[in-house]
Amino acid sequence: MNKKFKLPKKYKNKKNFNSIGVMSGTSIDGIDLCYMKTNGTNKVKIINEKTYKYRKEYVNKIKKFIKNYNFKRINLNKKFNLIITKEFQKKISKFLIDFKIKVNKIDFIVISGQTIIHNPKKKLSIQYALPKILSNQLKVNIIYDLRQRDILAGGQGAPIASYYHKYLSNKINKKVAFINIGGISNISYINNNELISFDLGPGNSLVDDFVQKKFKKNYDFNGIISNKGKCNNKILNQFLKDSFFKKKYPKSLDREYFNKYFQSITKINKYDALTTLSMMTVKSIYKGIKLLNKKIDIIILTGGGRKNQFFYNNLKNILNKKIITTEQIGLDGDLIEAQAFAYIGIRSVKNLPLSKFTTTGVSKPISGGEYYLFN
Repeated sequence: MNKKFKLPKKYKNKKNFNSIGVMSGTSIDGIDLCYMKTNGTNKVKIINEKTYKYRKEYVNKIKKFIKNYNFKRINLNKKFNLIITKEFQKKISKFLIDFKIKVNKIDFIVISGQTIIHNPKKKLSIQYALPKILSNQLKVNIIYDLRQRDILAGGQGAPIASYYHKYLSNKINKKVAFINIGGISNISYINNNELISFDLGPGNSLVDDFVQKKFKKNYDFNGIISNKGKCNNKILNQFLKDSFFKKKYPKSLDREYFNKYFQSITKINKYDALTTLSMMTVKSIYKGIKLLNKKIDIIILTGGGRKNQFFYNNLKNILNKKIITTEQIGLDGDLIEAQAFAYIGIRSVKNLPLSKFTTTGVSKPISGGEYYLFN
């Protein structure tokens, strides 16, 4: 039987752990998994990692549920929590089978859950995927709910991968900015012990949703379609006046926040509309870097949007900085966040900080996470 309780002492004295990070981002395109051995500080050995794509029907169902989410629809919410939990269980089980990973070798599986709503102002961040069911079915210890302690202490609860980005930066020895272009985009800036993180704006979410609706494709491969249109500067400039861009960092976003700009976009030619949406992502990143106002030696793009040549080329043109992708430092950019969860989960085990004032706005460095331990 599983019970939620404090971590046993046997784990607190252990130095290195085998953990699996499980990430399903705001793009809702699939589950990323990474199996690693780590001490949560300066040692990481990636053993296996892989992305498992969602079925189109599942993606559409979850996106529709999130868009129309209502606290009061209790039975429907329970139903979808179970649907998401079963999808997580299937993908994790397949990962274990594919790589012949024995569950008795795993110390913890660290799950992000599927973000349904993220509203730090209301001290609220809801992620679906039931840890008790996952722990029982998979017969492993589960770490989950890594954001809530930060939010309750006054932080934004996101971005959450900052300390892993800091670990990666140790190999580079430069003033580096990791820009993750997922469903939303965020930045982690590292200069020695200086660590700053915040959300920048839409990443792939608006572009993907529009491409799926108007072009009947999953996404804009290499940004090819975005290059066919002309940016509507009137709509773009209206978007850039949004109050979010005037806020000081640290700050975070909900995936649905910028959907309010869809109404004006749908009134113009679909090619121009897509180009304009893509420029919203580019200009959001540009404004965020201006807001950061720090010397940057190198920008490293990660997340699915790093493959979008429209994003890449336009960022190079307007930022005039050295920009590379994670592949150029020997890492798969699709799996950085799964790696991050495997890593920060062990920081949680050791009660090490997952966030601090300059990453989420929390008043002091704070750890996080809850556990279901399989007996």
